[in-house]
Amino acid sequence: MICYSGGATGADTVFEEMCMLNDIKVIAWGFQGHKTNSKNNKILNQDELDEGFEHVKIANKTLKRNIYKLSPYVKNLLSRNWYQVLYSDAIFAVANMNDDYMTVAGGTGWAIQMAVNNKKQIYVFDQKTDLWFEYDYSIGFKTMDINIIPKLTERFAGIGSREMTDNGMLAIKKLFQT
Repeated sequence: MICYSGGATGADTVFEEMCMLNDIKVIAWGFQGHKTNSKNNKILNQDELDEGFEHVKIANKTLKRNIYKLSPYVKNLLSRNWYQVLYSDAIFAVANMNDDYMTVAGGTGWAIQMAVNNKKQIYVFDQKTDLWFEYDYSIGFKTMDINIIPKLTERFAGIGSREMTDNGMLAIKKLFQT
């Protein structure tokens, strides 16, 4: 098994710690000047970051956020999200859903939208409702049965919010118990 992440504080770090406890390899995508505490950082070059930003632009057709006033650092953060999606079978995110329950808040939302655009399996634990959502390509996000915890795949992205709640951390830990 292998976990792809962005090496950020919060969910990425919790996923990385759980992977290390379970002998699962981690690749935390980063770039020159990236602030991370990950011990599994893999640096992307400028061509790779440019490729990633092309996928940010595609995701923005749905998200409709202003990407042209972002600092180069933030553009690189968003661009590295592409590599979390590209190499993964499925995306497991712990974050906050937006009020429409069709998109995910914050930086995690970019990776989720790239995953949608590329027809990946997607699971999001919403820290506000304490529920897992699964992406259904015919209707969008749907709530999963409260007694079902998604099963990690061979190559998964473990990502999410920098602001973790206790229930969010517990949701990640339970993923590794299934």
